[in-house]
Amino acid sequence: MAAKQMEEIQKKLAMLNYPRANAPAQSLLFAGMERYSLLEWLFFKLLGDKSPFSQQNLQGDAMDRDEETARIQYLAEIAKFLGITTTIDTEAIQGHGSYEDRTEMLRLIVDLVEASIYADNPEWSIDEQVAKDIQLIDSIAEKQALIFSEECKLFPADVQIQSIYP
Repeated sequence: MAAKQMEEIQKKLAMLNYPRANAPAQSLLFAGMERYSLLEWLFFKLLGDKSPFSQQNLQGDAMDRDEETARIQYLAEIAKFLGITTTIDTEAIQGHGSYEDRTEMLRLIVDLVEASIYADNPEWSIDEQVAKDIQLIDSIAEKQALIFSEECKLFPADVQIQSIYP
């Protein structure tokens, strides 16, 4: 099942014009420059021009251990900022965990990028737009705890439910 998911992820990456969409699936799932480059590319597709992070564009071949550690930390901070992880989780960035967990995290991020890029395409019919909107909502609902960190306030203070009544 995870192998089939990975095939779908790679097809979506090609559709999103990721320059290395044909990279071996293993290199995208396990720690290494290929995975870090993919995550950085996906994160900046989500963040866009208004990103509070600057794109580092570090190249894999010339990186030493300290630069790699810094890049992992940097990507972990972005993942937490986006609500993909609840903490600055360098292990998630490195692809630790089961094969299914790695695939699921990558699928989630790719689905979010796909939904955000194609959210308002004027060439789509209403039915196509509704289908994409439903896909986005389903993706968010599936992984709500991963997408929204506890610090994320979805409502203004005057509308939030208070746990202690005055």
